[in-house]
Amino acid sequence: MTRICLVLLAFAGAVGAQSGPGKLVPATTQKSAALSSTAEFPIDSIAVEGTRILKPENVIAASGLKIGERANSVTFDGARDRLLKSGYFQTVSYRFKPSGRGGYELTFEVAEAEPLFPIRLEGLPAQTPDAALWLKQHDPLFQGRIPGTQPVLDRTSREIEEFLASRNKKVPVAGKVAVIAAERYEARFTPAAGLPNVAVVTFEGNKAIRDTELSNAIGAVAFGQPFTEESFRLLLDSQIRPLYESKGYLRVAFPKVVATPSPNVKGVDVHVAVTEGEQYKMGSIIIRGPMQNNSKHLLRVAAVPKMTIIDFDKINEAAQRMKNGLKQEGYLDGEVTVDRTIDDAKKTVTVYFIPAPGPQYMFGKLDVVGLGLDGEAAIHKLWGVKSGDPFPADYPDYFLSEVKKEGYFENLGDTKADRHVDEDTHVVDVKLTFNTGLPQPKKRKPEDSGPIVPYDLPPY
Repeated sequence: MTRICLVLLAFAGAVGAQSGPGKLVPATTQKSAALSSTAEFPIDSIAVEGTRILKPENVIAASGLKIGERANSVTFDGARDRLLKSGYFQTVSYRFKPSGRGGYELTFEVAEAEPLFPIRLEGLPAQTPDAALWLKQHDPLFQGRIPGTQPVLDRTSREIEEFLASRNKKVPVAGKVAVIAAERYEARFTPAAGLPNVAVVTFEGNKAIRDTELSNAIGAVAFGQPFTEESFRLLLDSQIRPLYESKGYLRVAFPKVVATPSPNVKGVDVHVAVTEGEQYKMGSIIIRGPMQNNSKHLLRVAAVPKMTIIDFDKINEAAQRMKNGLKQEGYLDGEVTVDRTIDDAKKTVTVYFIPAPGPQYMFGKLDVVGLGLDGEAAIHKLWGVKSGDPFPADYPDYFLSEVKKEGYFENLGDTKADRHVDEDTHVVDVKLTFNTGLPQPKKRKPEDSGPIVPYDLPPY
């Protein structure tokens, strides 16, 4: 009897792994495996490949499989289907083979669904943090953010219903992806019966900014969206507050938000009271963080314009210039955040730029494709960044645009710059690809004008 079992195990493993080590088993192959490999043996190990956000143990728990249970390819098909049905994955495949202990070694290969959105409860008898904690404890795939797929929205809605039922609250729940600001979204869960949508928004108390400007700004994200005061106030902060801060009104407040049934359409009209407060003046500008010793250089790069009344639009533009400057100095992962201290007595604002440069990347080597020997030599003479120099992020595209503009080549067609960034060594190699027509250099030689220098930054 032992001999027969060993033969069956070898046969089942051969069918299950017929695509070869490390390769996915196509769905059609998996089906034939299910027909041919019905013998059950223990699962000795389960591995997961392809996860980026989820942990392997999350995927294994959601599959429903456990080490030691007896299974065959039909069991594995069911586990794969459960994972696909969850909505958390774009694709799920598996492969299996005999283990050295007499059972199966099973491997799932997955591609997670993206993008992911934060969740928020609206109009439900519970707070979002409490629901998120419950979900983490009861759903192995929930990690705080979810894909916007309908299966995940439906799955999470049912789980939130269970959470509410655990608190003796029986409320049908529905989920949808909703906008909370320009280019910002969330997975919002509300009563299934729905919430009234925003129809019209009006303002009172505003003097510095006209009604039409305020209405246009809020209308871009609010009209037609389900209304709750909490979500609407988020939109006021993301859309209206920046308008006032660009004019120095840093203490603008919205003390009253009133929604009434709209007489014209199905929905609510929202009326917002505005308290503008006083304008604040520009105070000191300070660099904080690991690059504060380079403050003079960074502030020259930021080029903050002189202003009496503080304008945070201009402050944010200066932060973007500083970030771009970091990238031109090889800090490809660099970020710049802005903080502030408000002096209400003096009505002034101290602004802090906080650069986080990350590692500095250096230029490695240049590869030129699609030119003859003369053309390739000309490009290398024109290239203005030496190996070992800090790598300017935009230089390859700038270089190609200058080559075209200066007309160094006859019949120059399409060009492309590819960067190979080594995250471990922090070295960037560049490949410049030219059209296959082998354009010829003009009589004007590259040495006539010298190398094309990168974008100049203010000196330290």
